[in-house]
Amino acid sequence: MLEEIKKIQGINHNEFDSMINTWIEAGKLDLKGIGIVNTDNPDSLVKATIISYVLSQLDVANSEMYSQSYQLQKDILRHTSEYIIDGLMPPEETSE
Repeated sequence: MLEEIKKIQGINHNEFDSMINTWIEAGKLDLKGIGIVNTDNPDSLVKATIISYVLSQLDVANSEMYSQSYQLQKDILRHTSEYIIDGLMPPEETSE
């Protein structure tokens, strides 16, 4: 993911690698905080969400745009059952 972010931003050196990796981990932790399970081996949707998070921190000129994109993607993940930890959300009670 680091190399993809560097390519998007046109970064061709390693000076910001540590900072970018920190933001990648922060994005993963933010998603885990709302119950998203697939952050260590992310599929395309989770990966795009994490990249949006990092770009919201890294790209000052477009920070607001990437932040809004991240919030929208995060909301989509949160409402998609295959991404949520089983048991995190209590099942809806049915009346018998």
